[in-house]
Amino acid sequence: MNLTVTFQTPGCADGTFIIKAKGGLAATLYWADETAPIEGWSPLASIPLTPSGQGIFHLTGKRSIPPEATHVLARTIMPDLCRREEFLAPIPTPYRSSFLKKKTSLCVMSDLHLTNRPGKIRQALFRASHADLLLLIGDLVNDGLPDQFEMLSHCIQETLPGTPVLPVAGNHDYPISPVPRISEGLSGYPSFQNHLMQRAKEYGLNWNQDPSGAYAVYTGPLKIIGLSAATHWRKLTFQKERQLTFLEQQLSDRTKNELGIIMCHAPLLAHNPQRKPKTAHPYLTKDNALQKILDAHKKFIYLSGHTHLSPNIPAGCAEHESAGSRIYINTGSVRPTDLKTNEPLIPSDWKDGTILDLNITEGTIEITTKSIQTGTKYPRAYYRFPLPQ
Repeated sequence: MNLTVTFQTPGCADGTFIIKAKGGLAATLYWADETAPIEGWSPLASIPLTPSGQGIFHLTGKRSIPPEATHVLARTIMPDLCRREEFLAPIPTPYRSSFLKKKTSLCVMSDLHLTNRPGKIRQALFRASHADLLLLIGDLVNDGLPDQFEMLSHCIQETLPGTPVLPVAGNHDYPISPVPRISEGLSGYPSFQNHLMQRAKEYGLNWNQDPSGAYAVYTGPLKIIGLSAATHWRKLTFQKERQLTFLEQQLSDRTKNELGIIMCHAPLLAHNPQRKPKTAHPYLTKDNALQKILDAHKKFIYLSGHTHLSPNIPAGCAEHESAGSRIYINTGSVRPTDLKTNEPLIPSDWKDGTILDLNITEGTIEITTKSIQTGTKYPRAYYRFPLPQ
């Protein structure tokens, strides 16, 4: 058996993996140390072998190599389905990743779609207990009903009593048709956002609420801007034009050292890995207007949801525009995800609901996505980009 790996860029996992295993049926690739796959990580790929025992896998999308990985391991299944052979190929030292010292840890979730069964939501929230801040990127509940928001509020307080939570609305966070205020308290998304705003202020966060529903939160070197681009009839649109004006002001008014984090449920057409800008329609009615504002600014991360795409899709979930220091991330879904691939062999957990960790470190932004069910990290959803300067 033989495994040959050719990488293209230091620290980047893009490359070609060639397996030769006479008599083998299929091979699974893992990031590994000198003896075994690194603990807590899903496979990198599973590929069928030809009758001669050869398989080739090309990885693109600018994923990164985990710092624990010193080797690539190929595990081959033999025809009797009982025996397996393994081979380790070392990662050349210039291509390995270094360990990072974390400074700020954000956990990001999208598309919770809470109805009346909060078990999976509680499980997801528990996995955010390590974070300094939790960001919720829309479709928090399924029907926009007051009792659903009240249940979600209780889940947050019970599982994350010491963690600030910042939300934006998705198209499911408003009832399909307008309904009157049913009760006092958490009567819908606007009241839910106000509730979390007051809660965050108790933790010392400085929250600037605009009358349009958009807001900005300042924490250390981060300016987090929330855009609620949703309304009744399941539409993804800005209820008030003022939100885009507010965004423009907040991006322009940043200090030299502030990194912008923009939260918006709708992905932009030009930065959605499953959309073709020349032929597809945008999700958001103000897509062009929003994109124009973003193109005029630098040094930000744009977080979106809505697609329910697995971060393991071949195109990946993150895009880095180095010239403008811009990063676009589609954050998966707490609900089961859609893989949209024609690969013949895929690990069963690649369609699990996910959460995303966004770690701001010394000079680097680290993106890690994990399964809610198992906590397993996904190699195809691990990125390290230079911190925008």
